[in-house]
Amino acid sequence: MVLADKNETVRNGRRSRGPSPQNGNVQLESTSEEESPIPVDKIRVGRDFQATCPELQPEAQRRPEQLADRALLVWSPTEAIPDIKLENYIVLAKDKYGYNGEQALGMLFWHKHDLDRAMLDLANFTPFPDEWSVEDKVLFEQAFQFHGKSFYRIRQM
Repeated sequence: MVLADKNETVRNGRRSRGPSPQNGNVQLESTSEEESPIPVDKIRVGRDFQATCPELQPEAQRRPEQLADRALLVWSPTEAIPDIKLENYIVLAKDKYGYNGEQALGMLFWHKHDLDRAMLDLANFTPFPDEWSVEDKVLFEQAFQFHGKSFYRIRQM
């Protein structure tokens, strides 16, 4: 017959001297004197552990111009234009006028998906080159390595 020590706990037929929530021995996250010990296996309840959420604004009261980081929609697909016509429009914009795909779709969206008006307007603008200089690429890569995917901080540099 095997007897268990006072400090041992029998779980599933096995003895354990390790801490468990059942025997009251809970490991602490930190044992330094500077920090207060907080049990790892404890549910934190109370005002100190609650998140603060801003009040919900009804959709009618939301104003995009008041947002700090607002985006500009440059393309939204539509079912009104068949895919083949859309592809032909993009090829025309690229080959004849030097637009890239994003710029061509942006022009079409600006004209509210009217292919004829967008095609006529392609000649009226010089597309902005999509190429980055070597210096811009190096600066972006350095900022990306430093800030990660925080593009807000990268943009501030």
